[in-house]
Amino acid sequence: MNTMSRRVRAAALVLPVLLVASAGCDIAMAGHKQKETAEWRKSYELQPGGTLEISNVNGKIDVHPATGNTVEILAVKSAKAVSSDAAKQALERIEIQETTSPSGVRLVTRMQRGSGLFGGGGLEVHYTVRIPPGAEVKLTTVNGGIEVTGLSGRITAETTNGGIKAHDVGGTIDASTTNGGVDVELSQVSDGGVKLGCTNGGISLRLPSGAKATISARITNGGIDTSGVQIDRTGESSKRRLDGTMNGGGPRIELEGTNGGIRISGR
Repeated sequence: MNTMSRRVRAAALVLPVLLVASAGCDIAMAGHKQKETAEWRKSYELQPGGTLEISNVNGKIDVHPATGNTVEILAVKSAKAVSSDAAKQALERIEIQETTSPSGVRLVTRMQRGSGLFGGGGLEVHYTVRIPPGAEVKLTTVNGGIEVTGLSGRITAETTNGGIKAHDVGGTIDASTTNGGVDVELSQVSDGGVKLGCTNGGISLRLPSGAKATISARITNGGIDTSGVQIDRTGESSKRRLDGTMNGGGPRIELEGTNGGIRISGR
């Protein structure tokens, strides 16, 4: 029997075991139908140019502009379990740690492990934030998306399983995701530029047609679409590589993806 045949036979023997394990997991989680939630609300005064940092584990982060210098946080904790009592107990395993000063607010989600698969449940925190538009934000989550609207300060966003969306933003932005798309709409291109990355999913960037920028785009599997904007190509250019300038050049825009397309268009 050759090497390939042995590998195929081994895979055939292992596959039923994996299917049984997967089915068992699905059956276990199917029983987690009871959901309980709890709200966590806080507000902070942040000096101009201050920073908000949120490090989440499971759940989405939504950020919107506010008036004045107040940061308002609504965190909705949720837990699923086999019973309502078990879900309420699971909620107690979610902790939000806060570190605050006039120049910065840092929130970290901590989730303690449960005592067993059938007694505990899926834990999640969904943050909804209102923040002064010019503040800097640093946002990370593992299983969940990130959405930012109407900010003009520096934005750093990173997630593993989930998309990143930024609408009408005008500050420096550095956003990346492993599994999910990146969709960014700029009100202007700031001096600090733009850096967007995505491993599995597409990258979409919309910017004012009159913006000045120097653009570098790279994609491993997929194409680059620049219809709707005028880009003067410089250096090497192909289906998967683009170097060029808009309106004579300006702040640097770097786009890099592995699996998925890149689209650059006008607002």
